[in-house]
This record gives sequence, structure tokens and C-alpha cells, in this order.
Amino acid sequence: MAPFPDNDFSLSAEPPIRRLLREMRRQWRRSVGSLLTRTGRTADTAQSTAAVPVEKRRHRRIPLKNTLVRVTDGCLCATAEIGDISPCGICLRNLPEQLYHSAGRLTVFSSDDPGLPVLHIEPRWQRTGWRGKTIGAAIVDVPEAWHLFFVRAAGGIGA
Repeated sequence: MAPFPDNDFSLSAEPPIRRLLREMRRQWRRSVGSLLTRTGRTADTAQSTAAVPVEKRRHRRIPLKNTLVRVTDGCLCATAEIGDISPCGICLRNLPEQLYHSAGRLTVFSSDDPGLPVLHIEPRWQRTGWRGKTIGAAIVDVPEAWHLFFVRAAGGIGA
């Protein structure tokens, strides 16, 4: 360290960015240490439990990937992606905001997958994000073909 000529202040030969990073690391360790001592949990556990809301589900959810369906409220028709399914419910993602403002029922169908039956659903919740709207819905009068589709999808998880 070289002394500053006008006062007793010393400058380090270490680059400022390195000092900044070292100080940030020190502050981060201190904050994580206080978090661990207060809650007794690891940082990973605290982060994962805060990110995942506790859900009260009656049925197991089966995630589906790359399954597109058409959804209509009687006026508008849009393409959506199935997020997950259950024996009597479905989660649809990437819907436009205009769909289902006050519709009590929606119709879901697929022209690509003959195993997916036409479903009449009643939305239970909705969440709007930057990619569109996500809704969770209950299937009205669950058809037998839906049970077959669900069993086939559930069997494909382990394969």
C-alpha cells in the first residue's frame, strides 16, 4: 500500500473491482450466516420453500410438455399449452388476456392428438404473466376418454 501524499489515507495496489467483489462476498456471507442462525435452515431450503407455494391438491398432477390445444370461450379461440393434468383438472398456459374475462365455461380440444377428448372446463383460478395467462380449471362431466388419456400420460412419465 502506498501512502497518499496529503494525508494518512492509503490506496491499495489491488484493482477497485476486486475490492468491490471481495466486499460484496463478505456482505453476502454475513447475510447468509444470519439467515442460517435465525431459521436453522440452509439457504437452499429457505429459497426453495419460499419459491414454491403450498398447494392443497386432491389429485396428483402430471406435467405435460409440448402439448398444444385450442381453447374457446364461445367468442374467441386461442392456442394454449397444457402445463399439467389431473384426473379431473387441467392447467393451461400462454393464453391471451382477452380470453375468459367472464366466461363460466371454456371448451378445450385438439386437432393434433386424437387421444385427447373435447373437454368442457370451468376455470378455478388464473394468473397473468409476461408470456400470457395461466388458468387452472376443473373438467365438467369428466369423459371416459379423459381417464384413458390421463393414464396414458401418467404411464409416459417413467418411460
